[in-house]
Amino acid sequence: MWFVPDPVVLAPAPRALLGKKMELYAGMMENMDYHIGRLINYLKEIGKYDNTIFIVFGDNGAEGTDLFEMISGTPGTLNYMFAALNWSQTHPNAWGDPGSYIGYGAMWAQVSMTPFSQYKGWLAEGGIRNALIVSGPIVGRSKGSINQSTMHVSDIMPTLLEIVGASYPETLNGSELPPLLGKSWVKMLQGKEDTPRIDEDYFAWELFGNQALLQREWKIRWQWKPYGKEDWELFNLTEDPGERNDIAEEHPFKMKEMIVLWNEYVQNNNVIISKRSPFESLEDEMPKRFPIEKGYPPLLYKKQFIPPKDMIVEPKN
Repeated sequence: MWFVPDPVVLAPAPRALLGKKMELYAGMMENMDYHIGRLINYLKEIGKYDNTIFIVFGDNGAEGTDLFEMISGTPGTLNYMFAALNWSQTHPNAWGDPGSYIGYGAMWAQVSMTPFSQYKGWLAEGGIRNALIVSGPIVGRSKGSINQSTMHVSDIMPTLLEIVGASYPETLNGSELPPLLGKSWVKMLQGKEDTPRIDEDYFAWELFGNQALLQREWKIRWQWKPYGKEDWELFNLTEDPGERNDIAEEHPFKMKEMIVLWNEYVQNNNVIISKRSPFESLEDEMPKRFPIEKGYPPLLYKKQFIPPKDMIVEPKN
């Protein structure tokens, strides 16, 4: 992303602070790993480990937004007072202590999602793609094997229902329930198939006015500027997983097919497409795509020109 500076142009102090943020994140992950280990040991002690299925995944791409700033809002408001009372430990020396609230920012978020574009809050692959780990007695594939097919969080319910032999009810308290949208992973986990999906299946998303639809390797995306064009774009994720090349003009018929599916999704799921967005002024607020300050990068990192030795004349007395 153009607004994410190269760390080598940062002064030592901000570079150290950014490093500390990632250290805290790494420490949090290590702590999570430790307590997952405690859970596994406990399950083994009570004889339930071999009858347990582990499903581990993230809910979205990496978080690059300053959530504390969003929570606190404007000084003098009730939200700001709430944030000050609950998370007053804002000094870097107190980061990670009770009463502190730390986010590692857009730079680390984009690094975390590399090679995909963007991060949480946007519908590029960096915002919606995540890893998935499944372990347990239902898994018949070899340990450590990797499956590259596309799964979705909506698949978890039908998967668990099939594993325990339960059925999805048609009604609840007299009200008709919506149909399950996901597909069971059971045959895929057992190694009997590579994907639970068929070629006609697709996924679609709407978030803050941003829109996207994925079918097999094809993806269309509409996003507010400057993260998108405020127009539909088309990508082939097999050839371009970073979504760097909009190929809508080269494949107009595929674009039309995908938009038909999008309109179908909107109608079937009562999606409301707002004409306003919290990001509608973002293009004016974000840094320009070219240097706007003559003093950037800092002079500290601008080396003095030293001519080659064969161009230097010995000084005369």
